[in-house]
Amino acid sequence: MNDASTPIRVLVADDHPAVRSGLVALLDSAADITVIAEAADGDAAVTAAREHRPDVVLTDVRMPGATGIEITPRLRETGANVLVISGFDLDDYVLGALAAGADGYLVKSEDPQRILTAVRDVHRGDAVLSAAATRAVVGALRDRGAGTGAAREQSTTSGPEERGQAAVRDAPGRHRPHRAERESGWNGAEAESGRNGAEVESAERTESTAFGGGGRSVTAAEEPAPSFTPREEDVLALVAQGLSNQQIASHLFVEITTVKSHISHALMKLQLDSRVQAALWWQQHRP
Repeated sequence: MNDASTPIRVLVADDHPAVRSGLVALLDSAADITVIAEAADGDAAVTAAREHRPDVVLTDVRMPGATGIEITPRLRETGANVLVISGFDLDDYVLGALAAGADGYLVKSEDPQRILTAVRDVHRGDAVLSAAATRAVVGALRDRGAGTGAAREQSTTSGPEERGQAAVRDAPGRHRPHRAERESGWNGAEAESGRNGAEVESAERTESTAFGGGGRSVTAAEEPAPSFTPREEDVLALVAQGLSNQQIASHLFVEITTVKSHISHALMKLQLDSRVQAALWWQQHRP
């Protein structure tokens, strides 16, 4: 964990030079953030993350080679928190990124100060979602809740009805040792146009796996839940409500380090990578 006097070390990955330069200029304008490396494609981003060990990786969704969604699990293995930023707010991209373990999702039209704040938030271990990403998650949970009810009425555990019933814990990739949860001239214009069908399909596959389209054949209702301590349950419930670590600490009258410890233990029990995934799991299993 960085102390307060150490700048947050960021890797920026985007295949558009103008957009990447704008993001770098924005981040370097903040006294508490420094850009230590840049990458123009997914594979280069992973290589740079392994070499430089950044605190946060700010990555685009659409890049040549491996997409931002596909490289997220590998980026997290380096110990970095991952903030996905894109010109697209498509549900498939949002849910795919979160299922892969991203700590946040923003669109490039966000206010520059919002992006700086988001980098600081994910560095502290908090989750960050744009308004569009939040709508996508809420919509997915609503759809899956309806699907679960229909499946229970039919008393079946196979077929298309299973989509949306499997736990978020089936997200691709294994649980990694968690790093202790840590605490200008860019106008946000997107230089991209069109829609790459292969990348959307990849995002759909990732989202499908995480939310029941692949992986285990056991329904969420039949999957035994991990055994949480009462305090872990309290913390997870507040995480699912969107509270930050500091807000949870204030609500429960505990130290923020205690909150981080409970979240880390809960993630290990759930075999998940991020608090966003934990929040989705809680919403599906603790209505």
